Amino acid sequence: MVQIPAGKFVFKQTHGDNFIPYPQFTDTSIIEMPNYWMDQSPVTNEQFYEFVKTANYWPTDTVNYLKHWIGGKPAKEDLRKPVVNISYEDANAYAVFYSKTLPTEMEWQYAAQTSNLNEWPWKQEVPVTRAYEEITNTLSVIKIQGIDSTYANLGNGKLDTVGTYPRGINPNGLLDLVGSVWQLTKDKYQSGSYEYIIMKGGSYFKPSGSWWYVQAGPRELTYAQYLLRVSQGFERNATVGFRCIAKQ
Repeated sequence: MVQIPAGKFVFKQTHGDNFIPYPQFTDTSIIEMPNYWMDQSPVTNEQFYEFVKTANYWPTDTVNYLKHWIGGKPAKEDLRKPVVNISYEDANAYAVFYSKTLPTEMEWQYAAQTSNLNEWPWKQEVPVTRAYEEITNTLSVIKIQGIDSTYANLGNGKLDTVGTYPRGINPNGLLDLVGSVWQLTKDKYQSGSYEYIIMKGGSYFKPSGSWWYVQAGPRELTYAQYLLRVSQGFERNATVGFRCIAKQ
């Protein structure tokens, strides 16, 4: 884990589609953030496997649980890749076992942006361009261009081992903030009969065959994506992982 120093922060959220309304944040006051610790990279298959063995963990809902593992364990070549096919409950169980928690959206974003409110983990020398394409009145696709492929996975469909893009490190020493896996936060919201979880960071998979998939690739540090809560099995997929924080 790396230490996130205390500092001042102004929280701003951006997002894409509006199938379910996102929470509205209009307060732009300066927030005093305490110091805490955050995992340098998303939790890996190796780390989650150690948790499963030590804690003897088994979920109440097993649909799609770690379905990429073989015989109850990750493949050797996947040990250092972010663990996926986990639910909010799985991630939270891991965090609690190690006396950690999932970060709130604000905690994730402050650690990623720092007090300087950086849009990307690295210093983006070339201005990023965004091509907006409206599909329906509630769905628009934003294509981001101008990011150097040595800083993050731009959406090539291949899940990388953690630390593959050292040039993408942020000033706090955090790696794999964007373009790796969507990272679960602690924040759950209710919108009518729907409940959803906020995720951050984008993922390695950027679909091109359908508009109805979540548009990923690396996403701005302010960008939020909801994960609709239907069941634990529904939440578990190959593009969602997590990292933890620890308080003093």
